Amino acid sequence: MLAGVLAWYFVAPAAHPARWAIGAGLVAVVLALVWQSRGAKAWLHGLPIPAALLAWWAGIPPWLFLAAFLATLAFGRNAWQAQVPLYRSSREAAQALADALAPGTRLLEAGAGDGRLALWLARLRPDLQLTALENAWGSYWLACLRWRLAGRPENVRLGSDDFWGRDWGEYDAIYVFLSPAPMKRVWDKFQSQAKPGAVLISNTFAIPDVQPARCLPLSGRLQQSLLFWRAEHGAE
Repeated sequence: MLAGVLAWYFVAPAAHPARWAIGAGLVAVVLALVWQSRGAKAWLHGLPIPAALLAWWAGIPPWLFLAAFLATLAFGRNAWQAQVPLYRSSREAAQALADALAPGTRLLEAGAGDGRLALWLARLRPDLQLTALENAWGSYWLACLRWRLAGRPENVRLGSDDFWGRDWGEYDAIYVFLSPAPMKRVWDKFQSQAKPGAVLISNTFAIPDVQPARCLPLSGRLQQSLLFWRAEHGAE
């Protein structure tokens, strides 16, 4: 029996690579469905092995796979660690945010991506004090490059530390563009640390069972609105 298993694992892929790749992909989809992945997410689990076979047939150099993996790790680590993909705020969102913020606001962007929002706000509102945190090192390095190319604006501070470890009580407003998954945790941290009168702003993703105090519509397919919540009492 052990010999049969070893033969299936090592010999079958070489003897019938196409059939084995398709079969392995289908098994991966079935397991994803069993583990409660739904829709396109489940089918994505079935793609890697057939895709690798096609790449092998096409003669793609192996080092490209390593490069693709490192790029995914550099820019997308939060997608599998925290279920937060790399989203980038639009110019429309930046303009709406610039119009909404009070003079001299100290804003924390929790999850800054490539830094585009903070740099746009720095140009639109030089009076703002902006802190942009991003712990995916590829995105952080890109944000630093953009900051240098923008002339190193003094009202923008970039950080590579995890925003969950930062004290939110230092800021007048917190901006997030994450995903539905961490929004309950975002709300709990905001309630426990924000000072009275501070504002939490989320691009599109709502807090479960908590109605926003204000909603500014956006025209994008993904970026649909800016949602505002205010800390009535805040941390003591």
